Amino acid sequence: MPHGTVAVLATDSTLDHGAILTGLAMSDTEDTHLDIHCIGFESPAPDAFAMGSVVPISWPDDGAALARAEALEAELRPIVPKHRCNVAFCRQTLREGSVGSELPPVIRFADWIVAAAPHDTQDRSSQVAVLEAALFVGGLPVIVVPKEGVEIARAPTRIAVAWDGSREALAAVRSTLPMLRRAQLVDVVVVDPDIRHGDRSDPGGDLALFLARNGVHVEINVLSRSRPRISDILSRHGFETGAEAMVMGAFGHSRLREALFGGTTRDMLRVPQIPLILAR
Repeated sequence: MPHGTVAVLATDSTLDHGAILTGLAMSDTEDTHLDIHCIGFESPAPDAFAMGSVVPISWPDDGAALARAEALEAELRPIVPKHRCNVAFCRQTLREGSVGSELPPVIRFADWIVAAAPHDTQDRSSQVAVLEAALFVGGLPVIVVPKEGVEIARAPTRIAVAWDGSREALAAVRSTLPMLRRAQLVDVVVVDPDIRHGDRSDPGGDLALFLARNGVHVEINVLSRSRPRISDILSRHGFETGAEAMVMGAFGHSRLREALFGGTTRDMLRVPQIPLILAR
């Protein structure tokens, strides 16, 4: 009998193909149920305007949004083997601009979210809105995978943790403790530690002690800032050391600041080489 629920928030059959493959693999290795939410978006009314004291409004066409969700389900069903009884498809309609308030009830009973990386050369505004809503208001760890999907072993050989001492990074560590305990090695990665916060002579030491007391096999790697972007340093280290995933806090700055100036989270999401396990 499955224990727990993994959810995939699907918005595009091509983009989310890899996320579904990863979700299917997790539902095997983690012995969980998989919910695939096929989302159709209701576009805002184009001709809502004020005229004196009367406001003519054309309401969004929820029938069209449901039709889009149904079409998406039809495109995704062939990916799932027919014998898989622990997989369910769910049709959802969300209003553009209201994803942050409408998504939480959809995912509130899930344990994990699996999503495709939405930041590439194409316009992925809908996918970005869903991913950020899952992180900011869902309160769940989100596994962001490369477009081809991956299989994360139940007992990974090596998991990296990007550590900057922030509340978001600690939340990500706490939410993934069961997986970290099963890993053969957890690599705490600290990039150019700030002397103003904590003891620079022992960066990551407190986290290593916390993890060790929780049964995690841990080591610390302190890296210099050899490149302008921290995301490049983390990505290269994870790839070169053979990490199977990287745990990190998501959007340590405000969402507005990240949108205007970018940030490590947004840079890591552009073309992830390994799965990113995000939480905040």
